[in-house]
Amino acid sequence: MTNTNLRASMAAVAAASALALGTLSSGAIAAPQVAQAGALFSLQGEASRTLVNDEATLTFSVERVKNDVGTATNEVVAAANAVLDALKAFGPKAVAETNDFSTWPVYTRAKEGETPTIGAWGARQTIRVKVKDVTEVSKILEAAGKTMGYDGIAFGVSKDVQRRTNDELLAEAIADASSRAVIAAKALGLGEENVAVEQLTVGSGNAPSVRYYAAARAANDVALKSAAPAPAVSAGTSDVTLRVTMQVRIRPN
Repeated sequence: MTNTNLRASMAAVAAASALALGTLSSGAIAAPQVAQAGALFSLQGEASRTLVNDEATLTFSVERVKNDVGTATNEVVAAANAVLDALKAFGPKAVAETNDFSTWPVYTRAKEGETPTIGAWGARQTIRVKVKDVTEVSKILEAAGKTMGYDGIAFGVSKDVQRRTNDELLAEAIADASSRAVIAAKALGLGEENVAVEQLTVGSGNAPSVRYYAAARAANDVALKSAAPAPAVSAGTSDVTLRVTMQVRIRPN
């Protein structure tokens, strides 16, 4: 190849390269074309609230170990009945139910070769109280704590508040997913009118409620009567989240 032809070929390549670079740098890459059947997307939407806990569940228990099952049972029942009577003063604000009642034999430690024998009997009763007014929690703890020990306090949000909140969150979560669908449509060079919802799945999630655990139960009435008054408690908050999965089809007109 002559020098003249070589120079001409190199000039042609350089011109083609310059033309290609100029085309790429002249603007943004065009949006891809959407097939007539449309493009299917699965998009997430979410909405959250932080709610003040408005109810509590308290757990009380009493346990006795005595020489005979009758004495142990009678003392446990008497202590639990005293709590149930005390709770009547709170009316519908405190709803109590017996959660557990049990008795068991306590065996002696036998020497080698001997058979263990029953040396005592234990009895236990547990009462669970649903408190619908959290301002009454400290008073209920103090009233019930005179004859029973408290095992724990769990705060949460009432069903009525949850239901109202979920209705609001559902609308917000759908709006969140819908806005994402419109963004996707615009990225494809289309608009809101090109988006059609084909399926919607709703889910939810609640953060664990606040829970307090009491110190070890008092072993007898003397310890219960000398115990310090029930502390003031704070109900705290619960985080509630509702999520939706929206399946949409984006198709050109």
